[in-house]
Amino acid sequence: MRHSSDKKIYIGTMSGTSYDGIDICSLNVANQISLLKFSSFKYPLQLREDISRAIQRQELSLDRYFDLNRRIGQAFSKSIKKFLTQNKINKKNVAAIGLSGQTLFHQPKNRYPFSIQAGDPKIIANECEIDVVSDFRNDHIKLGGEGAPLVPEFHQKLFAKRNTSLVILNIGGISNFTYLDGKSNFYGSDCGPGNALMDSYCQNFLNCPFDRNGKHAKNGVIHSHSLNKMLGHPFFKRRHPKSTGKEIFNMRFIPKQLLKKSSHDILATLTELSALCIAKSINSLKQTPQQVIVCGGGLKNNFLVSSIEKHINMKLTSTNQYGINPQAIEAMAFGWMARQRLNKKPLIIKKNKGLLGTLTKAR
Repeated sequence: MRHSSDKKIYIGTMSGTSYDGIDICSLNVANQISLLKFSSFKYPLQLREDISRAIQRQELSLDRYFDLNRRIGQAFSKSIKKFLTQNKINKKNVAAIGLSGQTLFHQPKNRYPFSIQAGDPKIIANECEIDVVSDFRNDHIKLGGEGAPLVPEFHQKLFAKRNTSLVILNIGGISNFTYLDGKSNFYGSDCGPGNALMDSYCQNFLNCPFDRNGKHAKNGVIHSHSLNKMLGHPFFKRRHPKSTGKEIFNMRFIPKQLLKKSSHDILATLTELSALCIAKSINSLKQTPQQVIVCGGGLKNNFLVSSIEKHINMKLTSTNQYGINPQAIEAMAFGWMARQRLNKKPLIIKKNKGLLGTLTKAR
């Protein structure tokens, strides 16, 4: 029997590792998963700077954490109320809000693994007057996962085709992929940096948010020694599935020798690092996927996309070709996960079952 809340819509909302704003969508799941509306809202500038400082420094007092938790919660609730008003959505027609707040620290390999998301769900529930489902990442960890990526099961529901092997690639601050084998198996893993290092360099040294279309990187020369040094990090030696975040991939990760080069060369090298991380993850599959479907902000970086295509010898396909905004996929996933929680269905976590090879350094 179908849950009565399926007659209502779900709101999915999240802020990714790029912390450039809040993504919100409305979702219908009554018959099939359907995206109704999607919008992005900017963080207030001071809040964004405070989030950046906390993530980059990885130092935060309890007072500062609770202050950020409150302010981020207020930013989410304000954005959600604006989203509901703009799209003429009556809150009585919303079953629940699926919330993935702002990840500040992610440590799934500690003796006591955990992931910290800021954005108080109680504030959001009280101000929006809608039930909020949250803390998905720590649930994932408790079930034996790493708290990221969370979306493989959702990708299976949304994109799986019988007898067609697919990779769903998300390029955000951190890149991750889901492998769908065309039967019933799926699993996912982080690859490494997506936009994180490129964006951090642009923001810290070029006074711009990102390298638009990779135009700056396109005119640079890759510094091979620095590239191989970065690829030598222990994260890249671990087998999939694995997860990571900006506690590793921040400005401190970039070799000092590379930072002495021209900005064009630095961005060319960082772009190549992201492309190689992604390509090596895809190429490590023992079964070559028939199609790679891409979502996330990195899809807008034409130079990065062409570099990935060169390394995997395959064209990338945007989720636009499936009629879904590439920016909306993750927010949709959290709306869907809220519905799963209301239906008391746990997240399904699958391992790779030996379907992956190993990663090697750049040549």
